[in-house]
Amino acid sequence: MEQGDFFKETMKFIADRTLGKLAKGLRMLGYDTVYYRGDDFHQLIHIARQEGRILVTRNTKLALRRPKDHIITLTENHPSRQLEELIRKGKLSFNDEVPFTRCIPCNGPLEDIPRDQAEGKVPDFIFHQQKDFFHCRRCDKIYWQGSHLGNMQKRVKELLHIKSENRNSGEASRRDQFETISND
Repeated sequence: MEQGDFFKETMKFIADRTLGKLAKGLRMLGYDTVYYRGDDFHQLIHIARQEGRILVTRNTKLALRRPKDHIITLTENHPSRQLEELIRKGKLSFNDEVPFTRCIPCNGPLEDIPRDQAEGKVPDFIFHQQKDFFHCRRCDKIYWQGSHLGNMQKRVKELLHIKSENRNSGEASRRDQFETISND
């Protein structure tokens, strides 16, 4: 399997200890993302290999020492720019993943639950205002479409726009290369 195929098919990540906010951002986008808080890079690589995850790091030396592993090295410091960098590098597909389907704190998948199962587990005014609730089995957290969802949806749209711009500039770049070749 070529490295490009690996990125397109798997899309599971493990973020090192320097990328905790990025891990949450990837989860918001629906990507299965483990956040590794430890210092042992051998263990980090072992987990990535064992679970078929793409390792995301800011450690520039790590990828050089492990050329056969699937490692993405980021240069951006700010978490939102790190997401943009992943998009510009063509590492996020936005095809199979669905935003807001993973628990942001623990990475567990979210599932719809009947409204009556949320009663007593969410504030009363939330229970009476909302129709739909979602549950994380891993940490037992309950979610609903609150006011913060609008901000998160706006951010996802911005990221999709960057993805679209990146794809269009890539097509233009390929056209320019073709025109240069054909005009020689």
